[in-house]
Amino acid sequence: MINRRIVATTASLLVAFAFIASTARAALVTQSLGDSGWAVRYDNVGVTITHLNPPSNPSDTLVVSIEKVAQFTEGPNQFGVFDPVEVTFIQTAAEADTVPTIAIDREHVFNDTGSSWGGFRMILEDPMSGVNGGTHFDQAASAGFDVGPEFTTKNFISDSTTEELDIGGGTVASGGEWKPGFGNGVGDDGGALIITTNPFDNGMVHRVFVLKEQPTEGGGVVIPLPAAAWSGLSGLVGLGFVSGLKAVRRNRNVA
Repeated sequence: MINRRIVATTASLLVAFAFIASTARAALVTQSLGDSGWAVRYDNVGVTITHLNPPSNPSDTLVVSIEKVAQFTEGPNQFGVFDPVEVTFIQTAAEADTVPTIAIDREHVFNDTGSSWGGFRMILEDPMSGVNGGTHFDQAASAGFDVGPEFTTKNFISDSTTEELDIGGGTVASGGEWKPGFGNGVGDDGGALIITTNPFDNGMVHRVFVLKEQPTEGGGVVIPLPAAAWSGLSGLVGLGFVSGLKAVRRNRNVA
């Protein structure tokens, strides 16, 4: 005769293991960017970040350079827009004051959504944008950021809380790969998207900002993070900050 308690216990364990396995596949990752005083936090499903430093110009120690891979697999949501991917940048130490620039040197963006894209947006959101100048795209330094051959236009838009780069004038077909930023790198002829971070240098307050990337069908609408949501994000940021510190310490101990 089958023991119902054993069956129930076994079923519960299977459910628990399935939950753990799914969580592992969709876990938030906190990754330190060397000794720059910066870390990144992102969902490891569809996003990979590689720290490229030293940059293309080894004498440029004021820049932390990264490469990013983003794979979009979901079509437009119930509102008719694509859900963005998000990467949180966390200042983990006052030393970041000596590395005020983050360069997205190049990207691999995969369209596996089943829909063609008519545009793409990159959005910076900083809850302390009004302090010390806030985080923003360096438009002059990003002039050589290559968005072709799929797209032909790029336009920077700024307001009091959000910085946005609007990319268009072309198409990325479903199943296609778009590689923005494949230039000669920082210190040469550009090819990078440059972010000025304005980190804090007192060791008590740390800069945290979010980079959101979102494809559009040409007329899509970006849904910005509501101001009220920052209260919920602050808990995540706090966790990211603690995790970032642990990651930095582990890396330094290994070194």
